[in-house]
Formats: sequence, C-alpha cells, structure tokens
Amino acid sequence: MKQTIKMNQNNFRASNTFEFSPDVEFLQILAQGSLKQNLPKAVRLWVILRSLYGSEADPVKVELGNKFTYNDWCSRFFTGFNYHKNDIIPHNHDSNCSCHKTMTDWLFEPSIGSNDNEWKKSFLQLYPVTTQQLHNLLNCGTLSVNKESEKPQKKGLLAKTRRNFQYDFQTLVSLGWLQTEKVKSEPTHNKFKTQYIKVDSFPAILMSVSEEVVENQGFENLIQNDLADFFNEFSQKINHEQRFFLELEYIVHQQFYKNLNIWIQKLKNIWQSEPIPPIKITYVSASNFQNYQDEGEDYIIYPVCIYYSQRAPYLFAYGQTPKNSSSMKINWYGYRLDRIKNIEELEWSLVNLPNFSQKICESKTPQTLEKIRSETWGFNLARPQEILLIRFDRYYHNLYIQGTEREKLFQQISYKQAQSLINNSEIKLEQKQQLLGSLKSRSSSDIYCRVNYRQDYNTIMRLRSWGAKVEVFLPWDLRETMAKDIQQSWKFYCD
Repeated sequence: MKQTIKMNQNNFRASNTFEFSPDVEFLQILAQGSLKQNLPKAVRLWVILRSLYGSEADPVKVELGNKFTYNDWCSRFFTGFNYHKNDIIPHNHDSNCSCHKTMTDWLFEPSIGSNDNEWKKSFLQLYPVTTQQLHNLLNCGTLSVNKESEKPQKKGLLAKTRRNFQYDFQTLVSLGWLQTEKVKSEPTHNKFKTQYIKVDSFPAILMSVSEEVVENQGFENLIQNDLADFFNEFSQKINHEQRFFLELEYIVHQQFYKNLNIWIQKLKNIWQSEPIPPIKITYVSASNFQNYQDEGEDYIIYPVCIYYSQRAPYLFAYGQTPKNSSSMKINWYGYRLDRIKNIEELEWSLVNLPNFSQKICESKTPQTLEKIRSETWGFNLARPQEILLIRFDRYYHNLYIQGTEREKLFQQISYKQAQSLINNSEIKLEQKQQLLGSLKSRSSSDIYCRVNYRQDYNTIMRLRSWGAKVEVFLPWDLRETMAKDIQQSWKFYCD
C-alpha cells in the first residue's frame, strides 16, 4: 500500500530554503533504499542540506559562497577544523561542536526536528522491528548490539572521517542537491580538487523517487530479516544494467497458474472486509493426493495470511485441518494455494463448529502466527511440538548456525545436558542405552543443540542436506527415518 508523502513537490522548485523535517518519508528518499539499513547516513545528509540551504534562523546554516570545497564547509560547520580535516574519527573534543550531537539529538530537536512518538510510530509501520531494535538503531546506529560487550555508549552522528563526508557529498550530487567541478589546487600545478556548486532549484524528486522507494518497501514487509535490505539495495538497475538476480524454486504446476491468481485476488477482497468472514475451501491435501483430477474435500477455515516457503505459496488459516485417522481438528494449517479447487465466502451466523467462533478467529492474526513460527522449527503447525536433539560438527556449526538467525532456534547445550535429554526422553531403555553409547563415542569438540521442533517434510529435507555434518539423536522416530533414508540411498550407490 502506497503512503502519501506530505510535502508539495512545488516547494522544491519555488524556494531555496531547506525547511523539511526529518520525517521517515523524507529520510527514505535520502537513504535511496532501506532506511532500516541507512538511517545514520540519511540523517547526516539531512543535516548537511540544512547547513547548505537552511534559513538564516537555522543555527546549523553556515555561510558559504555558491561554490565551495569540503574544507570550506568543514571549517565553518565544525568548531575544531583540525579534528575533522583528516581521515580519522574525531574524539569528543568540544561539547558545543556539531559532532557531539547524537542521532536522536538531531532527529527530535525542538526547532526543525520531528516529534519523537510520531516518528517512531511511522517508522514501525514500515519496518516491523522490535522496540529494543529501534532503540538500538537510534542510539547505536545498528539494530543489534553485542550483549557480551560493555554497555554501548551513544556516539555523535557526525563523528566521522573526512572520507565519510566526501561520500555523503557525492550522494547529494547524485541526488541533484549539488553539482561539482574540478579546479586546480595551484595555478602552476596539475593537481585538482573537487569544488561543490549549490543548485538554483532543489531536485524534483518526490514524485519520481518516493513512489519507487515506497514500492520497494514491500520487501521490508514481506521478508522478516535483513535480506530485505539486500533486495532493496540491488532491485534497481545500475547504469542501465540489472546486476542482481534471485532464483527461487517454484513447483506449482503450470495448469494451476490461472486458478492461483484467482484465489489471490479473492483472498485480497476477503481481507478487505470488516469483519473478515470465514470461508469454505475445497482442497486436495498431499496425503490424499492421487492425481490433478481429484475432487478434494471441504474445510471451513478462517484465512490469516499467505506465506511463500519451500517452493510454493501457502494460505495459512485457522480452522478444520485435513482428516487424520479420527476426525477433522480445529488448528492452524498451511494450505498450498495451488491445491485449492474452490473458495466460498460464508457468514458467521451460519457456521457452527466447536472452538471456532468469530471471537476466537479474530484473535488469530499474522502477528500471532509469526510468534508461533519464530519459536519452533517446522512449517506444519498442526503437528505437535517436540524436542529435537542434534549434534553438529563444530566447524560446520560455526559456519552455518553460529551468528545467524538460526542461532535463536538452535540452542547450544552442553554434553551433560544432551545426556540428560536422552535420559528423560520417553523412549525404551534399550534405545536410551544405544543413544548414550553413540553419544559417548562422538568427538568431544562437537556441538549439541536443542531445538523446539515440528516435523514436516521441509525440516527433514534440511537435515538431509546437512549430511554427515549433523546427527539426529531425538526424537527417536526421526532418527530412524534419517537412518532408513541413508541406508536406502547407500544401496543405490554401494556397488
């Protein structure tokens, strides 16, 4: 959904006085992509623009001619030119110098800054980060802070090297806020220096750039990790050439493309209703799948959101799940969109199912689903949660688990804790003895992890792909499944 940027494009042409507050929308334009990733730089650019084009009443405004060098600007903007003219980060030399002020000092100052609460609310609407992550970003310039280090100290936003500022000025040139020319440093020498030139009219960027930024912002809402920043950075062509490509496995059968698009549009219309109604879907589950002419079975569900995961899009919903040996259960379930054969809107007054009411279903939100999924490994939420005990080769663990977002799920435990999990598991005594014997024979340098886990085909595929670098100890039935698969594969290649 596009957001309206509350600034008039004509203001950029009619006046050369820079009076724009550092609102999220304006900073996004300066960031040229993800503000979550480039917030400190965007705020620095905003401060520099104030210093160049601000009103006479703006205390940041510096007196410069129409043409100036970096040294000209630096000597007038900072109180200690000697601390800022070289490629070293200046220490805190003067509390009155602009380099002493933090990012929050600049963003929320009373004169031209933004309102603290409104700014944070606007940021969180675009970037679904936690309150702590936003606090870290505003105070330390990064979403995450090393918990093992000492309490991080707030740093001055402009406590940067000469080269950092030269890059910032180059960005303003590329955005059309400045122009440049090369002039000789000395009339008798062939050495040149860069001279910046103020523009007569501000760039008309709001109509062209803001919509592009907001359109790209969809990555931030779709992808719940920092990969979105990477996509935003490289989604546009560079010098008329596309330099970034994304390959995703997509296993939806061609004959279902048309129906899949129909279901997507229908669901979009349903989610615009108030209240959101329950729906009846005709669905062919993988467990019952025979061929593409199967009629399927009907399920009454409350649709919540669509996920693309592991090669296909899924409709996640709360309601009746595909039949097990006894009956349809009311639970979360992911229905592959291409296996849906029909969607029919229902009325709440006509639906009478146990543990399925409008009040119950309205509490099932995308945020609820995200919390459940973030706490367990496995996509099939209808399956019970179990404890997964696995052993990693230390080198492999350091490469692919430690320091990644997997580290939260794959909780590292000690050798004794692994023994305790086996002893306390509900398996036969001879199975416990076999596992403890295997555990004892493994390398003392190996890493053991405990994972909250729901078994599905995707998790098994991931464990298979890790091969001999990982070993499953618990649950016992999963260990047996892994062993049988490996034995069967070995039979094919043993000769």
